[in-house]
Amino acid sequence: MKLDEHEVNEIALESRLVLTEQELAGAVRYINNFLDMLDRFKELDLKDVEPFSFAEALECPLRPDTVISFPATQAILDESEHVDGPYFKVPRIVEAE
Repeated sequence: MKLDEHEVNEIALESRLVLTEQELAGAVRYINNFLDMLDRFKELDLKDVEPFSFAEALECPLRPDTVISFPATQAILDESEHVDGPYFKVPRIVEAE
């Protein structure tokens, strides 16, 4: 599967990116190289490979989640100038429309 410049430009616009002609040509090459690499996985013989999933909670090999308290919370809040009560104030990075 290959993408042409029009398709990559549409994806860029959906992502709110404006690309120059040179950037667009580079993005097309980069994306198509990546898609070619993914196509190579189709050549693998995976018929004897078991699927990798953790659908059953009982068979999950991951450690269980445990809640622990973080002892230095107050010290961190005391040292920060961006605090509002027990919370950090985070500056707005996206303007409201």
